Amino acid sequence: MIRMLEKMWAFVKRDFIEETSYRLAFVLQVFGLLLSVSAFFFVTKMIDPDTPGLDGIDPFPWMLLGISFQYYFSTALYAFASRIRDEQVLGTLEAMLVSPTPTSVVVFASATWDFLWGGLRVILYLVIAKLVFGIPLHFEGLGPLAVGIVLTLLSSAGIGILSASFILYFKRGDPINMVISGLTMFFGSVVFPVQQLPQVLQPISQFLPITWSLKVVRGALLKGLGFAELSGELLRLAALTVVLLPAGLYLARIAIRKAKQEGSLVKY
Repeated sequence: MIRMLEKMWAFVKRDFIEETSYRLAFVLQVFGLLLSVSAFFFVTKMIDPDTPGLDGIDPFPWMLLGISFQYYFSTALYAFASRIRDEQVLGTLEAMLVSPTPTSVVVFASATWDFLWGGLRVILYLVIAKLVFGIPLHFEGLGPLAVGIVLTLLSSAGIGILSASFILYFKRGDPINMVISGLTMFFGSVVFPVQQLPQVLQPISQFLPITWSLKVVRGALLKGLGFAELSGELLRLAALTVVLLPAGLYLARIAIRKAKQEGSLVKY
């Protein structure tokens, strides 16, 4: 366990040094967050607070949490594929995958920094919303919130690893993340409630992790709900995680094994 953490830390340290070496870009990203939150604030002024699906939540915090956590969800989707692609181009992928380190550790460790930076962005969103716009946040629901975030990351990581497997074997950008991202934005109640869609399309949202994740996040942070009130959403999120994460890891092993057999790990 200690050895695994040391290896993950090595990946994080490498990526942190690379990220902070571009200081101006780092500062501009933070400034961009402030502009984004301000834009959401004025856009939601045009939304009726009684819109079905908002569940009594003010449109601004409802949309802000949706977009900020959708970003974190997208991080889990794209981090694995983009890191694998970068290692392919740099010529370091084969060296990592033929090392004694388990494949699952290599895959997760390569994307650890992306998760940490994505989490920091979400925190910055919330800090700006709280300090600048005075959004009331409830911290008594941190327990279910933490569980929901972990389950969301694991379930979306399963999809992300599946995407990385596609790149490992076919050496091309994959259509998986594009489709999932589109479905998430449209059916996941990110920027508008799914109740606004035709009733025949609404059941699609139940199969997306982000749907249940946002119910947990909004319920915990904006309403102060606990485990009792959010147990149903957490169970559905756990069920999706149990299916998606093992499936992603299994397909990644198959893709790596076939690429090794064909000697194509270094090709891109």
